[in-house]
Amino acid sequence: MPEKELHVISNGKLSWPSLAAIAAEIHPYVTSIHIREKTKSPDEVFLGVQHVIEQGIPLEKIVINSFPEVAAALQTGGVQLTGASNFRALQREHRDKGHSRVGASVHHTDEAKWREEEGVDYLIFGHVFETNSKQGVSPRGLDVLREVVNHVNIPVIAIGGMTPARVKSVVEAGAAGIAVMSGIWDAADPLGAVRAYQQELQRMEVSG
Repeated sequence: MPEKELHVISNGKLSWPSLAAIAAEIHPYVTSIHIREKTKSPDEVFLGVQHVIEQGIPLEKIVINSFPEVAAALQTGGVQLTGASNFRALQREHRDKGHSRVGASVHHTDEAKWREEEGVDYLIFGHVFETNSKQGVSPRGLDVLREVVNHVNIPVIAIGGMTPARVKSVVEAGAAGIAVMSGIWDAADPLGAVRAYQQELQRMEVSG
């Protein structure tokens, strides 16, 4: 079975020094660290990511969510686009700058097929399970995850309520990996949490 991906997505709650310190610990064990700071301006994200980079996190592991201009300026390894009206132009511009991956966040099969047609490299689908960040919104569940996977030909990363114990079920549903937010940033031991997720993903690679 191909290597399964582990994406870690910032939660918008940490100071830049705290985020950078945790990222410096965990980056050897993850596929990507997404900088998802929805309440901050592009300028704030630019300066914050510079601080993250200074802590030794490789550029190719940094993904900027929602601010392709920041990703382009800093030459990060990827950009995650959500709800952009000129999506095709944005992802093309980012790739033209030489960046390796363009991802999109999706919530149902039709959206996933559309994003694939627009040329993205991978999808993050969710939320699969109940999660505190989406209170009052019903989870999509494993059946919809499986349906999305079966209708596209690019990797689908599962997000939402991910725990190490749930890795097996989402991988068996066809996910190419998982994305985690609170399970790592809110953990008393973020590095230990990352290793727990990674261990389960590796177990699925071997068993597959």
